[in-house]
Amino acid sequence: MVQPDLENDSGMKRGHIGVLTMSFSEKENYVRFPEGGEAYFPAAQVMMLKDKQEVFNDLTNNGSSLPLDDFKAMYKIMLLQDRGTSQAIYSALAIANDNPGVQERVLDSINPAPKQDLAKTYAR
Repeated sequence: MVQPDLENDSGMKRGHIGVLTMSFSEKENYVRFPEGGEAYFPAAQVMMLKDKQEVFNDLTNNGSSLPLDDFKAMYKIMLLQDRGTSQAIYSALAIANDNPGVQERVLDSINPAPKQDLAKTYAR
């Protein structure tokens, strides 16, 4: 999902949900949208869902202090993540987009996969 509070959005894709097609660097990440079109954004402007266990832990530890609507939204997102289908993940992102109070708790910016250094080992 493109960051909902994006200030300079030349492609008018703020808050739209798409599929990350290529991730070249921290500054160039291509996202394709279901309604058509493709755009590139810096990694900090493309959001993804946090791990469902993190959302569950946040609900368990801080659920009583959350407003009821935010608690419900986070609970629905966690249940949808548990399904694991692409449609469920899309729906979870849509719920996060519609509830600004939970975005910080359930969304995280993408990071390009760090290149893993291979270590040489010698054994007999």
